[in-house]
Amino acid sequence: MTRVAEFRETHRGHPHAHGGSRRPGRLRIVASRIRDVALAAAGVAGLAAIAWGIATLFFGFSLVTFATGSMAPTIPAGSLALVRQVPASELEVGQVVTLQRGGERLPITHRITRIEPDPNVPNGRIVSMQGDANTIPDLFPYHVKTGKVVLGSIAGGQAVSDAMGSPVTLVVVTLGAGALVLWAFWPRTQQSSTTEPRRGERRHAR
Repeated sequence: MTRVAEFRETHRGHPHAHGGSRRPGRLRIVASRIRDVALAAAGVAGLAAIAWGIATLFFGFSLVTFATGSMAPTIPAGSLALVRQVPASELEVGQVVTLQRGGERLPITHRITRIEPDPNVPNGRIVSMQGDANTIPDLFPYHVKTGKVVLGSIAGGQAVSDAMGSPVTLVVVTLGAGALVLWAFWPRTQQSSTTEPRRGERRHAR
């Protein structure tokens, strides 16, 4: 009876009997799941970046920001628009397009009001445009061979685009990606088995 009582007291005081080792195991499981989710999110972001690179390189897609409100209320200032470059022969009156006039540093995104063939340039067009918020058309027409048609826009998207392209964001993303890769491939210690009682306790129970 004395040995049985002594064994019970020893087993009762053992930390494994009260689930003392379960908490570290649960923390490891949670950390592993967080790591898996983070790696999956990084993989999705990488695939999205690759897809966007392909769309930009082979299909003529790009993004355009609106610093002024000349296209308001259709496209307010601070918007971000998705555009696609097409031949000038595919441009139509009424489209909102981004055109680059020779000699000017920045392109202009307005609505087409008139299109004429350019007699001096094969497949070229002479395009007249006007902003929706402007009372008069652009002063001079645009002689172009290609144009970027606006497919859609997001109000306030310019702020997000500027933030994503800032040096601080690039540094944070780079450090975060490096830390995630280091965490994913960091060698992990094997968890020792804690379910069996100690040898001394087992012999003592006998």
